[in-house]
Amino acid sequence: MIVRKWRGWADKNGANGYLQHFAAHVQVKLGKVRGYRKALVLTQEQGGETEIVTMTFFDRLEDVKGFAGEQYEVAKVDPIAQGLLIRYDKSVTHFEIALELDSNVNTTGQ
Repeated sequence: MIVRKWRGWADKNGANGYLQHFAAHVQVKLGKVRGYRKALVLTQEQGGETEIVTMTFFDRLEDVKGFAGEQYEVAKVDPIAQGLLIRYDKSVTHFEIALELDSNVNTTGQ
């Protein structure tokens, strides 16, 4: 599985607006992409700004390209989102999930 990670920064109102925009519009677009699995949107307050980290999960890199195109390392930030943000990363990073554990795994061997 591939994780696509991107970051942006906003003031408090912009961050709330971005979360609403992501849920109402970006998620709808992602939901139509073959191999898309889920998204996490993380926030962290830092000195009067809110850092926003999006992590979208896809089955394969080819599925990421189905969403982002051949230049898949370039961030796709629509004009509405741009208006809500103070600044944002122009590129994204991609990771392959190497290990996934959940809380139901017994790690003691018993």
